[in-house]
Amino acid sequence: MIRKSKQILALALPLILQQLCLQMQIWIDRAMLGHINTGFFAAIGNTSVPYYMVTSIITAICGGTAILTAQKIGANQARDIERIAESSFFGSTLLSVATYLFFLFCSDDLFRLMGVQSPILEYCISYIRVLSLSLLILGPSSSALAVLQGFGLTKIIMFVGVTGNLLNILLDWLLIFGHLGLPALGIEGAAWATVISNFISAGIAIAYVFGSSHMPVRLRLSLRSIGQLSGYGQVLRLGIPSGLEYFLWNVGNFVLVSYLNRLDPMHTGIYTLVFSIETVPLLIYMGLSNAGLTLVGQQTGARSPRQARQTGLICLGFAFVICAVTAIVFYLFPKQLLSLFTDDSSTLAVSVPFLRFVSWILFPKAVNNVIGLCIRGTGDTGWMLFTQIFGTVFMIAGGYYFILAGGFGLTGIFITLLLDELLRGIANFCRFLRRTI
Repeated sequence: MIRKSKQILALALPLILQQLCLQMQIWIDRAMLGHINTGFFAAIGNTSVPYYMVTSIITAICGGTAILTAQKIGANQARDIERIAESSFFGSTLLSVATYLFFLFCSDDLFRLMGVQSPILEYCISYIRVLSLSLLILGPSSSALAVLQGFGLTKIIMFVGVTGNLLNILLDWLLIFGHLGLPALGIEGAAWATVISNFISAGIAIAYVFGSSHMPVRLRLSLRSIGQLSGYGQVLRLGIPSGLEYFLWNVGNFVLVSYLNRLDPMHTGIYTLVFSIETVPLLIYMGLSNAGLTLVGQQTGARSPRQARQTGLICLGFAFVICAVTAIVFYLFPKQLLSLFTDDSSTLAVSVPFLRFVSWILFPKAVNNVIGLCIRGTGDTGWMLFTQIFGTVFMIAGGYYFILAGGFGLTGIFITLLLDELLRGIANFCRFLRRTI
């Protein structure tokens, strides 16, 4: 037990540090903009819903590469990894280009569909048209990082992520405010900072995976790989259910945000403010989740289901400790945490009880994230899609009642999310126990 715990932490801690740096970068980004113009704050809240819907889908599909890599290592079939990595790189590039074109030509109609109104609408459009350039490199970068995760090379993932995040913070300071003689671009400056840092960090990841002699298996990119996209079918078989799962969750979240915008567009800003703080423990135990996916994948490839079960339960135990500590902090210091991002007294007054409320959501969400990725590590990505179909239907129907028909307003979105996470958490935990007998 102690040895396995150390193995999990050795993989998880670099991922946790990388995720925390990412969240710090997002926080600083929002804090800089929020103190300039509260409209920027609402614009980022509305933009993040469709943008992260798309990025999470691409990342989830590339997760099929991580699962296959881990399982091939566990089964001592490392020679197959080169074909998987190359086909994943080129296939995900096509996905990236398609999603970029979607935002380039459809962003105006998308935000109007969400109920966003002027002047926030104009902020959203100018922000997303720059930010979406990052999508062009997202697929190749996610494929490279998925290969590293499958091998368990999480320290390299940490280096890539931290480098990009720190560069983003520096560029935010330069381009939002116009320091060192550069133009003050405001919300567009934040978008350009993200794009530049993403391209640089992606270049580092791709160069390491396909050019470093330190990789356990030597991988190369060549034109012949374009003709081997048939190998991408294995990645899609595992990745598409995960991508659809994230898509459906984001569809539910998209609809919930549209409900809030019917009442007051600033409700969306408050919701995303609370959500961004609640994301901190999520990012920490997502490091444990990804470590669990890697180890469970390798143990599945080695035909060791009992070892896989033990790995999942240990990861969940660590996650519950993180949730408990976070809940205490949220209850004791909600105003202090929220005031880091806005000094608007009315926004703070409304947000404090909701930050305390999300403490209850942390625990079932941990089950869905940690155990959910462990289930994916076994190759059973279809089950997670099945439970998310139920979850999305519940979010749309339940959200309509609690937010609009039932008159709960902003409180209704948090009630809906709690019930959704709780019901799916029970189902996913039982499924994991059955898969690892």
